[in-house]
Amino acid sequence: MNLLLKITLAVLFIITAAYYLYFYITPSVTIVNNSDYSITEVNVKLPQSNLNFGAVAIEQVNSIHYPLSQQDGSYSYSFEIDNEIVTGTCGYLTSNELNKRFVITVSKNTMVTCTQ
Repeated sequence: MNLLLKITLAVLFIITAAYYLYFYITPSVTIVNNSDYSITEVNVKLPQSNLNFGAVAIEQVNSIHYPLSQQDGSYSYSFEIDNEIVTGTCGYLTSNELNKRFVITVSKNTMVTCTQ
């Protein structure tokens, strides 16, 4: 019985560690809404993926992890803020970037800044 308990605990530990390791390794895009308006729709297009964040409320943060296997290219964003569409590109991504954290911030005057 004692051996079965140890094996069960070890398996649970390995599964939990693998889960957290996956989110540590995979790259992500984070949207930070510091504007005075709620963002109705957020889309970030990668060379091989399209990330749809949905709505992002005022002072809210939302992150999405994306696959490691991407072609080289830029991040293209599209926001719908106060019935206006704001689009642009920023940053650069390459294939297999481990633990890359890309942050797109929308400021008070709907100015967009990107950081890595």
